[in-house]
Amino acid sequence: MKRLAGSSLRNAVVLALVVGLLVPTGAVLMYDLQTQRREAMDDLRRDLARVVEILALSLSEPIWQVSPDLAEPMIKAQVDDPRFVSVLVMEPSSPRPFLEFQRSSSSPELTLSQTRGVMRDGREIAQITVTMSAAPLLERRNADMLRTLWRSALTLTLSLGLILLVMQRRVLQPMDRLSHAAANLAAGRLDQSLDKTLDLEGDDEIARVGQAMERMRQALLAAFDELRQHANTLESQVAERTAALTTTNSELTEALATLKTAQRELVESEKLASLGRLVAGVAHELNTPLGNALTVVSALEDRWRELETMLSGQTPMRRSLLEELARDTRRGQDILHRNVQKAADLVRDFKQVAIDQTTDSRRGFELAQVIEDVLVMVEPSFKHTPFKIRTELAAGVAMNSYPGALGQVLTNLLMNALVHGFEKRDSGQVSVRCAPVADDAEMVELEVQDDGRGMDESVRRRIFDPFFTTKLGTGGSGLGMHIVHNIVTNVLGGQIEVLSSPGAGTRTLIRMPRIAPQRAAGESML
Repeated sequence: MKRLAGSSLRNAVVLALVVGLLVPTGAVLMYDLQTQRREAMDDLRRDLARVVEILALSLSEPIWQVSPDLAEPMIKAQVDDPRFVSVLVMEPSSPRPFLEFQRSSSSPELTLSQTRGVMRDGREIAQITVTMSAAPLLERRNADMLRTLWRSALTLTLSLGLILLVMQRRVLQPMDRLSHAAANLAAGRLDQSLDKTLDLEGDDEIARVGQAMERMRQALLAAFDELRQHANTLESQVAERTAALTTTNSELTEALATLKTAQRELVESEKLASLGRLVAGVAHELNTPLGNALTVVSALEDRWRELETMLSGQTPMRRSLLEELARDTRRGQDILHRNVQKAADLVRDFKQVAIDQTTDSRRGFELAQVIEDVLVMVEPSFKHTPFKIRTELAAGVAMNSYPGALGQVLTNLLMNALVHGFEKRDSGQVSVRCAPVADDAEMVELEVQDDGRGMDESVRRRIFDPFFTTKLGTGGSGLGMHIVHNIVTNVLGGQIEVLSSPGAGTRTLIRMPRIAPQRAAGESML
């Protein structure tokens, strides 16, 4: 039907007329059928009740006198109506009908029955059952409707023929000529005037379209003449603009390369600044054990000088003095050993962390041990503050990944908590937790949570954007969390999520594989 409607205007008009008349007519016919059926059943129900009541009253005397011959004319007077299907009169004392009439019915769904008692002196002497059908009445109405439908079809056919005749002369033939004229325009034959094929003198819609096409032909001729005039200069204009675009693209490429170089330098600067903070913390921590060792050495040097003085002066030496000197020497040795060992441990941990963060090397390690090494480097920054670090580290979580990258992530998160989360706070705590993921043995979970001031949703949404910082102009570069996100997703092969709300602290959750994905040779961490 769609192809028929799109083939020509004539077919479209025929289809529109047929559908536009048949569909409403069919809908009206269906509605009329349903309405007639309902009205016929309602009329049948009323007539049935009335007839049963009349027969019950009129048959009481013949039944009382046991005279079927007297009752039969009364029944026949009613059953002349073709709607009657059956009449049955039964006496209570007799198994055989007192009177019976039966007619065949082909539509049980259009049939109604009603039974009523025949009364005499207040006593029921018989029962009458009347069955009637609405089929005859509906058949007559359907026949009338069919005749109406045939008349409508004839009217539709005549109207359709007249409309098509008018359309052929007034629309289709002019449209065909208009189509040929449009085809000539499309083919570039602009030198042929449309006056020869179209009637441009009329005032109907098609004539106005023809006039517009003629104006368009003349405008196209003028435009083509103008284009031919500019054809000689077009090539030079294109060359000039191409050269300008090439120059602009080169400048943009250089600017983009400069921007990427600056970003890499800023990232490296941020990494070195993080390492510098570690150096400052370790230097501060080394100051205590080395100072204690120096004090012990100075004290031992004084005691041994006293001993040399006594030996050189031929002073008698008592046993108690030698025992006291031995005790002091042993005690000083213990203190010296503990402090030097502590300094050596700090240097060893710092050396491992520094190597990891500067070489980006991959190796096997235990997650809890790497976290503890990083905390040793970070704790000096928390030492003289009211803020504490609490750990809950699952032991035995073996990984094959990049400990330096992981350490840088943890360092940035802890320093963010110290600088941003606890700003203008008198106390606070940072919790560091690591454990295997319960439902995936190949994944581990690292969580850093503080009870600081938190952040609103607008800050949380942009926290991983490069150069975004809430401390612009006060030392913040805006690259710390951007670096963290890139390391977690690109190097460690994990996912990071930050949850926070004002006054409720910040919770950073990292999920990463035990075995980090392989990186291509020469690939940068960021």
